[in-house]
Amino acid sequence: MKKKRVTLFTISLCLALSVIQGCNYNYYRGMELEELGRYEEANIEFHRAYTASPSQEKYKAAYLRTAAKTSEDLLERYERYKDEKKYLMAFRRLEKANTLTPDHPKVRAEMKKWYRILLAGKLELVQIRSLRDQLPLSDQIILEIRFNTPNITKRLEAPIDYQSKTFSVEDVLYDPPQNLLMLYSINSIGVKLVNNMTRRSQFKKFVDFRVPVLVDVQGNLNPNGKELTPVIKSYPFDLLTGEDQREFWYPRAGTRFSLKLDQDRILVNSSVKQTDFLPQMLYINKADRRYFLDFGHLQLAQRLNSGIWTIRRNVTKDREYMQELRKNLILNPYFYFREGGYPYVVMNGSF
Repeated sequence: MKKKRVTLFTISLCLALSVIQGCNYNYYRGMELEELGRYEEANIEFHRAYTASPSQEKYKAAYLRTAAKTSEDLLERYERYKDEKKYLMAFRRLEKANTLTPDHPKVRAEMKKWYRILLAGKLELVQIRSLRDQLPLSDQIILEIRFNTPNITKRLEAPIDYQSKTFSVEDVLYDPPQNLLMLYSINSIGVKLVNNMTRRSQFKKFVDFRVPVLVDVQGNLNPNGKELTPVIKSYPFDLLTGEDQREFWYPRAGTRFSLKLDQDRILVNSSVKQTDFLPQMLYINKADRRYFLDFGHLQLAQRLNSGIWTIRRNVTKDREYMQELRKNLILNPYFYFREGGYPYVVMNGSF
């Protein structure tokens, strides 16, 4: 108790004399937090002190000292979250450790095992018959697409931009085998209804694929090169438009599909004879540990009488939505590949 009183007195004195003597409150607050073993909070205070007075060697030393201690704490939490398969939480701890101690051997080794995945495309409602009658009054109505992931309990939620109609959402995977990427698919499309007062929301589905069942994956994809190439350079329009997928259709639960990785393409054999619930293209950039799943330009329309929603993928040569996505500079690293771009194509034959 006596030690704490002295510390509080020192901080109070520091605040009083800070202007005339250059005493730094953040430094002394950091010292107190470090004594309590709260290294991450202490590191933040030391960083503030060092930023304000970069010529003070003791501030720099305190920052580096607690950065190392914080990094070790983060790595312990990282391992725990990874074991619990809470991959996003684990990755965030590792990223922070990498910021603090980028030369740490374990941090460097683990960072190389993580892959970033982008799911993106465009979604628009092209025919609406009775939307107003179907939705209750809400403070916010957010058009949204949700995706299945390799984690059976995890869904990715991607809101649709009201101006460009584009969507994007990121995921991370730890040292994934290639076949794991094949488990990304559309779960549902609908609107999130938000009540601002209660902060509660509900999701009303227009289209519901649920979890399409991947029965089998065979074959391999051949890498086409190693040079960094824009994704716009690999878009087999003629191959994609050769599929009989232009008509709107009504998705049902219970879809089953199998895949054949056929060198430069991914052949799809599905119970619905469609590929719209899967990406349109897969772009692989293993050197930079990035994958881009392009879901293309999806369209929803309501049937005239029943109000049931139907879906189709609209394949166009210019793929104009890519220009809108590229305006987001944060996403730009995904729009380059090395190994290749692989289209999903309907396989002839019965399921």
